[in-house]
Amino acid sequence: MKKKRRKLRINRVIILLLFVFMICFGVILFIRSDFFSLKNIKIVNNDVLTKTEVKNLSNINTGKNLFSYDIEKIKTNINKSKYIEYVKVKRRIPNSIIIDVKEKPIGCVLKDKGDNYYYVSENLCYMDKVERENIKSNCIIVESDSSIKENQIKFENNKDKEKLTSLIKYIKKDGLENKISSISFNSENKVNMTTKEGIEIVINSNSDIKHDIAKLTQILVDLKSKNINYGKINMTFSKYTLYTYK
Repeated sequence: MKKKRRKLRINRVIILLLFVFMICFGVILFIRSDFFSLKNIKIVNNDVLTKTEVKNLSNINTGKNLFSYDIEKIKTNINKSKYIEYVKVKRRIPNSIIIDVKEKPIGCVLKDKGDNYYYVSENLCYMDKVERENIKSNCIIVESDSSIKENQIKFENNKDKEKLTSLIKYIKKDGLENKISSISFNSENKVNMTTKEGIEIVINSNSDIKHDIAKLTQILVDLKSKNINYGKINMTFSKYTLYTYK
């Protein structure tokens, strides 16, 4: 009788193990089925890099099983770009991979004496060379007495770098990066700027840049409210600002 009960228990265990095995086997087959075949690669929050460029960096293509892709390898591939600060990659069941990129902010485009253009960071470190026709529309083009050799930026006057860094900082802080199109930093004491509408601006490079940019912001808002998009704003005088029609 005991032997019969023992055999019965063993048979139950075997049946249970077979049942679990069949479930696991079925799950594995389901996961490896075409239902989980990668069909969509979604790229978000890119700006400087195009979606195609990010996809090419990832080095992945659709068609394989969603769980066969190495997420860490994808992140490593994308992080090789000089424009990427960090990237998040995740699977979205049943058939998508989401690539969320955080790009390094571009401070401006630096134009050297040889008519070459370079993306530089907000602290004026070299990022990449760029063709004139490929420059992003919201990037300010800066002309200065500078040269770039072996990915290092050299200013003829070291103080110009400090002044330009401050100028870019306060332009962005006051939300003028989409209004200013170009800056000329070649004059010893003056900085010439142009808005996208064509208004010329002159400030003293030795003055309080933070104060001048704050004042300039108010002036541009006032001119816009009056539908004025031409003329010249001269802020080189110590006590007042001169606006003239042209």
